[in-house]
Amino acid sequence: MSSSFPPQAPPVHREQLIDPYTTIDLQPSTPAHQQRVQAWLLFAANTGDPAAFRLPSYEQAKLAALP
Repeated sequence: MSSSFPPQAPPVHREQLIDPYTTIDLQPSTPAHQQRVQAWLLFAANTGDPAAFRLPSYEQAKLAALP
């Protein structure tokens, strides 16, 4: 007998978990390190975000309307 349920997707691959104690630095950071972290947060954050939504141009809309 066939099932009435749709086929299921394969399980999602999760990133490897890290131990929080390995990410905490117990020594005070230097000004150079703070600048590197600040630059990384300003310029490298959200690099995987999708592009901003824009309405199609007139030419694109005209092409999409053709049969």
